[in-house]
Amino acid sequence: MYTDFKDIETPALLIEKSVLEQNISEMQTHIDEYNVNLRPHIKTHKSVRLAQMQIDAGAVGIACAKSSEAEIFADAGFRDIQIPNILIGREKIERLLKISESVDRLTCCIDSFESARALSDVFAEAGREVDVLMLVDCGYGRCGLSEFDSILRLAKNAGAMQGLNFKGITTHAGHAYSSESPEQTEEIGLAEGRFMVDLGERLRKEGVNIEEIVPGSNPTAKYCSTVDGVTGVRSGNYIFNDMIQVALGTVPLERCALSVLATVISTPTTDRAILDSGSKTLSSDKGGHGNENVKGHGFILDKDTHLSKLSEEHGIVLHDEEIIFTVGEKIRIIPNHACTTVNNFDYAYIVDGEEIVDVIEISARGCIY
Repeated sequence: MYTDFKDIETPALLIEKSVLEQNISEMQTHIDEYNVNLRPHIKTHKSVRLAQMQIDAGAVGIACAKSSEAEIFADAGFRDIQIPNILIGREKIERLLKISESVDRLTCCIDSFESARALSDVFAEAGREVDVLMLVDCGYGRCGLSEFDSILRLAKNAGAMQGLNFKGITTHAGHAYSSESPEQTEEIGLAEGRFMVDLGERLRKEGVNIEEIVPGSNPTAKYCSTVDGVTGVRSGNYIFNDMIQVALGTVPLERCALSVLATVISTPTTDRAILDSGSKTLSSDKGGHGNENVKGHGFILDKDTHLSKLSEEHGIVLHDEEIIFTVGEKIRIIPNHACTTVNNFDYAYIVDGEEIVDVIEISARGCIY
Protein backbone atom coordinates (compact mmCIF):
# COMPACT_ATOMS: atom_id res chain seq x y z
CA MET A 1 0.00 0.00 0.00
CA TYR A 2 1.21 3.50 -0.79
CA THR A 3 2.12 5.63 2.20
CA ASP A 4 2.84 8.90 0.38
CA PHE A 5 0.20 10.28 -1.98
CA LYS A 6 2.92 11.67 -4.23
CA ASP A 7 3.58 8.05 -5.27
CA ILE A 8 0.05 7.32 -6.50
CA GLU A 9 -1.33 7.69 -10.00
CA THR A 10 -3.42 10.73 -10.80
CA PRO A 11 -6.07 11.92 -10.91
CA ALA A 12 -6.86 10.63 -7.42
CA LEU A 13 -9.47 11.48 -4.82
CA LEU A 14 -8.13 12.52 -1.40
CA ILE A 15 -9.99 13.00 1.89
CA GLU A 16 -8.23 14.78 4.74
CA LYS A 17 -8.94 12.63 7.80
CA SER A 18 -8.84 15.30 10.51
CA VAL A 19 -11.10 17.68 8.59
CA LEU A 20 -13.52 14.87 7.73
CA GLU A 21 -13.84 13.92 11.39
CA GLN A 22 -14.23 17.55 12.46
CA ASN A 23 -16.98 18.16 9.91
CA ILE A 24 -18.95 15.09 11.00
CA SER A 25 -18.59 15.90 14.69
CA GLU A 26 -19.48 19.58 14.42
CA MET A 27 -22.70 19.03 12.49
CA GLN A 28 -23.85 16.21 14.75
CA THR A 29 -23.08 18.23 17.89
CA HIS A 30 -25.11 21.15 16.57
CA ILE A 31 -28.08 18.98 15.59
CA ASP A 32 -28.04 17.18 18.94
CA GLU A 33 -28.15 20.51 20.77
CA TYR A 34 -31.60 21.15 19.28
CA ASN A 35 -32.85 17.57 19.72
CA VAL A 36 -33.38 17.11 15.99
CA ASN A 37 -32.83 13.94 13.95
CA LEU A 38 -30.05 14.07 11.36
CA ARG A 39 -30.14 11.93 8.24
CA PRO A 40 -27.01 12.66 6.19
CA HIS A 41 -27.56 12.63 2.44
CA ILE A 42 -25.12 10.01 1.18
CA LYS A 43 -25.32 11.21 -2.44
CA THR A 44 -22.39 13.44 -1.44
CA HIS A 45 -19.94 10.66 -0.60
CA LYS A 46 -21.69 7.46 -1.78
CA SER A 47 -19.52 5.50 0.66
CA VAL A 48 -20.68 2.83 3.10
CA ARG A 49 -17.61 3.47 5.25
CA LEU A 50 -18.27 7.21 5.54
CA ALA A 51 -21.99 6.74 6.16
CA GLN A 52 -21.15 4.39 9.03
CA MET A 53 -18.95 7.11 10.53
CA GLN A 54 -21.96 9.44 10.45
CA ILE A 55 -24.21 6.84 12.08
CA ASP A 56 -21.58 6.16 14.74
CA ALA A 57 -21.49 9.90 15.46
CA GLY A 58 -25.24 9.94 16.14
CA ALA A 59 -27.16 10.20 12.86
CA VAL A 60 -30.48 8.29 13.06
CA GLY A 61 -30.34 7.10 9.47
CA ILE A 62 -29.37 8.16 5.96
CA ALA A 63 -30.95 9.80 2.93
CA CYS A 64 -30.43 8.48 -0.60
CA ALA A 65 -31.22 10.18 -3.88
CA LYS A 66 -32.05 7.05 -5.85
CA SER A 67 -33.34 3.54 -5.24
CA SER A 68 -30.09 2.06 -6.58
CA GLU A 69 -28.18 3.89 -3.84
CA ALA A 70 -30.68 2.70 -1.25
CA GLU A 71 -30.24 -0.91 -2.37
CA ILE A 72 -26.50 -0.79 -1.76
CA PHE A 73 -26.85 0.75 1.68
CA ALA A 74 -29.66 -1.58 2.70
CA ASP A 75 -27.51 -4.54 1.68
CA ALA A 76 -24.71 -3.06 3.80
CA GLY A 77 -26.95 -3.13 6.87
CA PHE A 78 -28.31 0.42 7.15
CA ARG A 79 -31.73 0.19 8.79
CA ASP A 80 -33.29 3.66 8.37
CA ILE A 81 -33.30 5.00 4.81
CA GLN A 82 -35.11 8.06 3.50
CA ILE A 83 -35.43 8.85 -0.21
CA PRO A 84 -36.27 12.57 -0.47
CA ASN A 85 -36.95 12.34 -4.18
CA ILE A 86 -39.88 11.55 -6.46
CA LEU A 87 -39.53 8.06 -7.93
CA ILE A 88 -41.92 7.28 -10.78
CA GLY A 89 -42.20 3.92 -12.56
CA ARG A 90 -43.39 0.54 -11.31
CA GLU A 91 -39.95 -1.06 -11.62
CA LYS A 92 -38.40 1.55 -9.32
CA ILE A 93 -41.21 1.18 -6.79
CA GLU A 94 -41.00 -2.60 -6.80
CA ARG A 95 -37.35 -2.19 -5.94
CA LEU A 96 -38.40 0.08 -3.06
CA LEU A 97 -40.71 -2.67 -1.88
CA LYS A 98 -37.81 -5.12 -1.82
CA ILE A 99 -35.66 -2.62 0.09
CA SER A 100 -38.44 -2.14 2.65
CA GLU A 101 -38.31 -5.84 3.47
CA SER A 102 -34.69 -5.61 4.63
CA VAL A 103 -34.73 -2.37 6.66
CA ASP A 104 -36.48 -1.20 9.80
CA ARG A 105 -37.77 1.93 8.15
CA LEU A 106 -38.03 3.20 4.57
CA THR A 107 -39.42 6.67 3.89
CA CYS A 108 -40.38 7.87 0.42
CA CYS A 109 -41.69 11.18 -0.92
CA ILE A 110 -44.68 12.31 -2.95
CA ASP A 111 -45.82 15.60 -4.46
CA SER A 112 -48.77 14.50 -6.62
CA PHE A 113 -51.73 12.15 -6.58
CA GLU A 114 -49.96 10.11 -9.28
CA SER A 115 -46.78 9.62 -7.22
CA ALA A 116 -48.84 8.67 -4.16
CA ARG A 117 -51.01 6.24 -6.12
CA ALA A 118 -47.96 4.59 -7.70
CA LEU A 119 -46.50 3.84 -4.27
CA SER A 120 -49.88 2.78 -2.89
CA ASP A 121 -50.57 0.31 -5.69
CA VAL A 122 -47.31 -1.61 -5.23
CA PHE A 123 -47.18 -1.62 -1.42
CA ALA A 124 -50.89 -2.35 -0.93
CA GLU A 125 -50.74 -5.28 -3.35
CA ALA A 126 -47.90 -6.72 -1.26
CA GLY A 127 -49.77 -6.13 2.00
CA ARG A 128 -47.09 -3.74 3.24
CA GLU A 129 -46.88 -0.07 4.20
CA VAL A 130 -44.25 2.55 3.45
CA ASP A 131 -43.75 5.79 5.36
CA VAL A 132 -44.42 8.86 3.22
CA LEU A 133 -43.43 12.52 3.43
CA MET A 134 -44.90 15.17 1.14
CA LEU A 135 -42.41 17.34 -0.70
CA VAL A 136 -43.21 21.03 -0.26
CA ASP A 137 -41.72 23.94 -2.21
CA CYS A 138 -40.49 26.59 0.25
CA GLY A 139 -39.17 28.89 -2.45
CA TYR A 140 -36.66 26.99 -4.58
CA GLY A 141 -39.05 26.10 -7.40
CA ARG A 142 -38.12 22.48 -7.99
CA CYS A 143 -40.30 19.54 -6.91
CA GLY A 144 -42.94 20.07 -4.27
CA LEU A 145 -46.31 21.77 -3.86
CA SER A 146 -46.56 25.36 -2.66
CA GLU A 147 -50.30 26.17 -2.49
CA PHE A 148 -51.96 25.23 0.80
CA ASP A 149 -55.16 23.93 -0.77
CA SER A 150 -53.17 21.56 -3.00
CA ILE A 151 -51.00 20.44 -0.09
CA LEU A 152 -54.03 19.77 2.09
CA ARG A 153 -55.86 17.88 -0.66
CA LEU A 154 -52.91 15.60 -1.37
CA ALA A 155 -52.20 15.03 2.33
CA LYS A 156 -55.76 13.86 2.94
CA ASN A 157 -55.79 11.68 -0.18
CA ALA A 158 -52.45 10.08 0.66
CA GLY A 159 -53.50 9.56 4.26
CA ALA A 160 -56.46 7.51 3.08
CA MET A 161 -54.52 5.33 0.60
CA GLN A 162 -53.73 1.74 1.47
CA GLY A 163 -50.04 0.95 1.64
CA LEU A 164 -49.08 4.48 2.68
CA ASN A 165 -48.31 5.70 6.18
CA PHE A 166 -48.41 9.49 5.83
CA LYS A 167 -45.89 10.95 8.29
CA GLY A 168 -45.47 14.61 7.45
CA ILE A 169 -43.75 17.15 5.22
CA THR A 170 -40.27 17.84 3.88
CA THR A 171 -38.57 20.50 1.76
CA HIS A 172 -35.26 21.61 0.25
CA ALA A 173 -34.28 25.28 0.35
CA GLY A 174 -32.07 25.04 -2.71
CA HIS A 175 -32.42 28.77 -3.33
CA ALA A 176 -29.98 29.26 -0.44
CA TYR A 177 -27.26 28.31 -2.93
CA SER A 178 -27.90 31.63 -4.64
CA SER A 179 -27.32 33.61 -1.45
CA GLU A 180 -25.07 36.63 -1.73
CA SER A 181 -23.99 36.61 1.92
CA PRO A 182 -23.93 34.37 5.01
CA GLU A 183 -26.58 36.64 6.52
CA GLN A 184 -28.91 35.97 3.60
CA THR A 185 -28.28 32.23 3.94
CA GLU A 186 -29.22 32.40 7.62
CA GLU A 187 -32.37 34.34 6.75
CA ILE A 188 -33.38 31.71 4.18
CA GLY A 189 -32.67 28.88 6.63
CA LEU A 190 -34.74 30.38 9.42
CA ALA A 191 -37.55 31.17 6.97
CA GLU A 192 -37.41 27.57 5.71
CA GLY A 193 -37.84 26.18 9.21
CA ARG A 194 -40.58 28.62 10.21
CA PHE A 195 -42.49 28.08 6.97
CA MET A 196 -42.50 24.32 7.48
CA VAL A 197 -43.50 24.48 11.15
CA ASP A 198 -46.33 26.90 10.36
CA LEU A 199 -47.49 24.67 7.50
CA GLY A 200 -47.43 21.65 9.78
CA GLU A 201 -49.63 23.45 12.32
CA ARG A 202 -52.12 24.48 9.65
CA LEU A 203 -52.36 20.90 8.41
CA ARG A 204 -52.86 19.55 11.92
CA LYS A 205 -55.77 21.96 12.41
CA GLU A 206 -57.34 20.40 9.32
CA GLY A 207 -57.04 16.94 10.84
CA VAL A 208 -53.89 15.81 9.00
CA ASN A 209 -51.40 13.63 10.89
CA ILE A 210 -48.09 15.52 10.94
CA GLU A 211 -45.47 13.71 12.98
CA GLU A 212 -42.41 14.85 11.04
CA ILE A 213 -41.29 18.22 9.71
CA VAL A 214 -38.03 17.80 7.81
CA PRO A 215 -36.32 20.68 6.00
CA GLY A 216 -32.83 20.34 4.62
CA SER A 217 -30.10 21.87 2.52
CA ASN A 218 -26.44 22.06 3.40
CA PRO A 219 -26.21 25.86 3.71
CA THR A 220 -29.40 26.13 5.79
CA ALA A 221 -29.19 23.01 7.99
CA LYS A 222 -27.67 24.77 11.00
CA TYR A 223 -30.35 27.48 10.88
CA CYS A 224 -33.59 25.63 10.13
CA SER A 225 -32.69 23.06 12.80
CA THR A 226 -32.92 25.77 15.49
CA VAL A 227 -36.61 26.42 14.77
CA ASP A 228 -38.83 24.87 17.42
CA GLY A 229 -41.06 22.25 15.83
CA VAL A 230 -38.59 20.98 13.24
CA THR A 231 -38.14 17.26 13.89
CA GLY A 232 -35.42 16.31 11.43
CA VAL A 233 -32.82 17.73 9.06
CA ARG A 234 -31.26 16.36 5.92
CA SER A 235 -27.82 17.56 4.83
CA GLY A 236 -25.08 16.01 2.73
CA ASN A 237 -22.24 18.26 1.65
CA TYR A 238 -21.12 19.14 5.18
CA ILE A 239 -19.03 15.97 5.42
CA PHE A 240 -16.60 17.37 2.80
CA ASN A 241 -17.58 20.95 1.93
CA ASP A 242 -16.35 22.44 -1.36
CA MET A 243 -15.74 25.72 -3.17
CA ILE A 244 -19.48 26.36 -3.50
CA GLN A 245 -19.77 26.27 0.29
CA VAL A 246 -16.72 28.52 0.60
CA ALA A 247 -18.25 31.00 -1.87
CA LEU A 248 -21.45 31.02 0.19
CA GLY A 249 -19.50 31.70 3.37
CA THR A 250 -20.80 28.50 4.94
CA VAL A 251 -17.27 27.39 5.82
CA PRO A 252 -13.69 28.64 5.43
CA LEU A 253 -11.38 26.96 2.92
CA GLU A 254 -9.63 24.92 5.61
CA ARG A 255 -12.87 23.03 6.32
CA CYS A 256 -12.83 21.43 2.86
CA ALA A 257 -11.89 17.78 3.41
CA LEU A 258 -12.06 16.65 -0.22
CA SER A 259 -9.47 17.34 -2.88
CA VAL A 260 -8.34 15.94 -6.20
CA LEU A 261 -4.67 15.13 -6.65
CA ALA A 262 -3.57 16.08 -10.16
CA THR A 263 -0.31 16.13 -12.10
CA VAL A 264 1.01 19.02 -14.17
CA ILE A 265 1.53 17.47 -17.61
CA SER A 266 2.45 20.53 -19.66
CA THR A 267 3.57 24.14 -19.25
CA PRO A 268 3.49 25.37 -22.86
CA THR A 269 3.81 29.03 -21.85
CA THR A 270 4.87 30.91 -18.74
CA ASP A 271 1.26 31.77 -17.97
CA ARG A 272 -0.46 28.48 -18.83
CA ALA A 273 -0.32 25.08 -17.15
CA ILE A 274 -2.16 21.90 -18.12
CA LEU A 275 -3.26 19.29 -15.58
CA ASP A 276 -4.38 15.70 -16.10
CA SER A 277 -7.74 16.39 -14.44
CA GLY A 278 -10.56 17.65 -16.65
CA SER A 279 -14.34 17.53 -16.70
CA LYS A 280 -14.36 13.73 -16.35
CA THR A 281 -12.61 14.19 -13.02
CA LEU A 282 -13.93 17.43 -11.55
CA SER A 283 -17.04 17.99 -13.66
CA SER A 284 -17.58 21.42 -15.12
CA ASP A 285 -20.01 22.30 -12.35
CA LYS A 286 -19.98 25.87 -11.06
CA GLY A 287 -22.98 25.37 -8.83
CA GLY A 288 -26.12 23.91 -10.35
CA HIS A 289 -28.29 26.05 -8.08
CA GLY A 290 -26.62 29.18 -9.45
CA ASN A 291 -24.08 31.35 -7.64
CA GLU A 292 -21.91 33.90 -9.41
CA ASN A 293 -19.40 33.96 -6.54
CA VAL A 294 -18.02 30.55 -7.55
CA LYS A 295 -14.81 31.18 -9.51
CA GLY A 296 -13.29 28.89 -12.10
CA HIS A 297 -13.55 25.12 -11.88
CA GLY A 298 -11.71 24.35 -8.66
CA PHE A 299 -9.19 25.99 -6.34
CA ILE A 300 -5.54 24.92 -6.52
CA LEU A 301 -4.05 24.67 -3.06
CA ASP A 302 -0.57 26.19 -2.53
CA LYS A 303 -0.89 28.15 -5.77
CA ASP A 304 -3.72 30.50 -4.74
CA THR A 305 -5.34 30.28 -8.14
CA HIS A 306 -8.23 28.54 -9.87
CA LEU A 307 -8.63 26.16 -12.77
CA SER A 308 -9.64 28.37 -15.67
CA LYS A 309 -11.08 25.89 -18.17
CA LEU A 310 -11.82 22.19 -18.46
CA SER A 311 -11.90 19.82 -21.39
CA GLU A 312 -12.63 16.14 -20.89
CA GLU A 313 -9.13 15.04 -19.86
CA HIS A 314 -7.38 18.35 -19.23
CA GLY A 315 -7.56 21.13 -16.70
CA ILE A 316 -6.24 24.43 -18.00
CA VAL A 317 -4.77 27.02 -15.63
CA LEU A 318 -4.25 30.55 -16.94
CA HIS A 319 -2.09 32.12 -14.27
CA ASP A 320 0.13 35.05 -13.38
CA GLU A 321 3.71 34.54 -14.51
CA GLU A 322 5.04 34.72 -10.94
CA ILE A 323 3.12 31.50 -10.10
CA ILE A 324 5.34 28.59 -11.06
CA PHE A 325 4.05 25.24 -12.31
CA THR A 326 6.52 22.43 -13.09
CA VAL A 327 5.91 19.47 -15.36
CA GLY A 328 5.51 16.37 -13.18
CA GLU A 329 4.47 18.38 -10.12
CA LYS A 330 1.50 17.01 -8.17
CA ILE A 331 -1.02 19.47 -6.80
CA ARG A 332 -4.28 19.33 -4.86
CA ILE A 333 -7.52 20.88 -6.16
CA ILE A 334 -10.55 21.68 -4.01
CA PRO A 335 -13.50 20.97 -6.34
CA ASN A 336 -16.38 23.35 -6.83
CA HIS A 337 -18.91 20.59 -6.14
CA ALA A 338 -17.87 17.64 -4.00
CA CYS A 339 -20.88 15.45 -4.85
CA THR A 340 -20.37 15.35 -8.60
CA THR A 341 -16.61 14.92 -8.19
CA VAL A 342 -16.90 11.88 -5.91
CA ASN A 343 -19.17 10.14 -8.41
CA ASN A 344 -16.27 10.15 -10.90
CA PHE A 345 -14.08 7.85 -8.75
CA ASP A 346 -14.10 4.19 -7.70
CA TYR A 347 -12.22 4.79 -4.45
CA ALA A 348 -10.70 7.52 -2.30
CA TYR A 349 -7.54 7.82 -0.25
CA ILE A 350 -7.89 8.93 3.36
CA VAL A 351 -4.85 11.09 4.06
CA ASP A 352 -3.14 12.78 6.96
CA GLY A 353 -1.20 15.56 5.30
CA GLU A 354 0.75 13.72 2.62
CA GLU A 355 0.50 10.31 4.30
CA ILE A 356 -2.10 7.79 3.13
CA VAL A 357 -3.78 6.15 6.12
CA ASP A 358 -6.63 4.25 4.42
CA VAL A 359 -8.40 3.57 1.14
CA ILE A 360 -12.20 3.45 0.87
CA GLU A 361 -14.56 2.32 -1.86
CA ILE A 362 -17.06 4.72 -3.41
CA SER A 363 -19.75 2.10 -2.89
CA ALA A 364 -22.60 3.67 -4.87
CA ARG A 365 -20.67 5.28 -7.68
CA GLY A 366 -22.78 5.70 -10.80
CA CYS A 367 -26.10 4.90 -9.10
CA ILE A 368 -28.29 7.24 -11.12
CA TYR A 369 -31.52 5.26 -11.41
